[in-house]
Amino acid sequence: MNKTHLDNILNNAIDFSKNSDAWKIILPMILIDKFILDKTDISLSHFGLLRSDSDVLVTLFFNNKVLSPTELYEAMLFSSGGMTKVLKRLEEKELISRIPSSIDKRSLLVQLEVKGEVLIKQALLAIAEYQSQFLSILEESEKVVIENAFKKLAYALLIDDN
Repeated sequence: MNKTHLDNILNNAIDFSKNSDAWKIILPMILIDKFILDKTDISLSHFGLLRSDSDVLVTLFFNNKVLSPTELYEAMLFSSGGMTKVLKRLEEKELISRIPSSIDKRSLLVQLEVKGEVLIKQALLAIAEYQSQFLSILEESEKVVIENAFKKLAYALLIDDN
C-alpha cells in the first residue's frame, strides 16, 4: 500500500462509518503492526527463531527466567497444544529446560537457559535497533504521547480480559 491508497481509505472512512475517527486511528495501527511484525519475523529468522519461540523466550527473560507452563500460557496467546510444540522445539535447541517444581514435585517448570538468554538478548537488540530507526522520524514529545496512548489502550484490553 502506498500513501495515496492509505489517504484514500482514511479520507473516505467518513462515508463508511459513523465512527470514522476510530477507523482513522485503527487502520494506521494495523498497518504499522503488520509492517513491524513482518520485519520482526525476518530478524527472528536470522536467529533461527519463530515468533512463537521468541515470545516464550522473551516471557521467560522478563519474568525471572522460570515459569510454570500455566503461567506461560496465561502470559501468551497460544493454545496449550501450541505451547507444548513450542516448548519441545526450544528444549531440543537447548534454549530452555524443564525442571521440577520445588512446590509440586509432579509438575515441571520452564526455565530459560543461558544459551536461550544470550540468543533472545541478541534478537531483542536487533529488533530494538530496527524499531528505533523506524521511530526516528518522530519527535521525542510525539513518542511520549504515542507511548502513553498505546499503554492506555493496552491496559484497557487487559481490563476487558479479566
